Amino acid sequence: MKEKLVRISKIISHSGICSRRDAEELIKKGKVKINGAIFKDFYIEINSIKNVEVNKKILRKQITKLWCFYKPRGYVSSNKEQKNQISFFNLIPKNILRVVSVGRLDIQSEGLILLTNNPSLSSFLEKPSNEIQRKYIIKVTGKLPKKFEMISKKTLIIDGIIYKRLELIIKKEYKNHSQLEITLREGKNREIRKIMNYFKLKVQELKRISFGPFELGSLKTGELKIVENKKLDKYLKLIGFVDENHFW
Repeated sequence: MKEKLVRISKIISHSGICSRRDAEELIKKGKVKINGAIFKDFYIEINSIKNVEVNKKILRKQITKLWCFYKPRGYVSSNKEQKNQISFFNLIPKNILRVVSVGRLDIQSEGLILLTNNPSLSSFLEKPSNEIQRKYIIKVTGKLPKKFEMISKKTLIIDGIIYKRLELIIKKEYKNHSQLEITLREGKNREIRKIMNYFKLKVQELKRISFGPFELGSLKTGELKIVENKKLDKYLKLIGFVDENHFW
């Protein structure tokens, strides 16, 4: 059976030392050692790695960690900022090393964002075929169509894009505004806003309250909380993610 290959720059970037691009430059300059020998290739069989050394510093294997963060409105869910945009990563404490976000919320949305030091976990949670549920509370203006909750049983095609398996519950309904609970399993770009706009409803507020088994709970806006190891292990098993506990 062929051993799994891993990109060395990926291992280095996961450790929080630098980006993948910078890691590849270190490899070219002979600053990286694998098992005590200078390594100038870019891939290696993962099971053959005993230790990795960068600039004379031995890297430690990482333990999977995950944080729940309440993203406020007015912040983008990316490190890339344009014009007057501000990334929510500016709100993350500096003592937390390199992490990646799970999914995104647009600048006008708020609520739960997951952060992890394990990119494989982030990819698993975001992968549409894994059908990890995301739950939202939204407020819309406009009159709801008759039997609006029936869209939960339909596949919608809007501007050539297929939206399916959306679950909708009407929490409160008034003459010209309503509160809805929506559950998604794919999380396509601005999915909720596009669907509501299709039904001539305008989203005034959008808050994500859960992502899989992870919940916003009592978190306050801008607050960050780590998920305890025992609880994290339980939740990862629940969603079917195989965590090797330590990863490069």
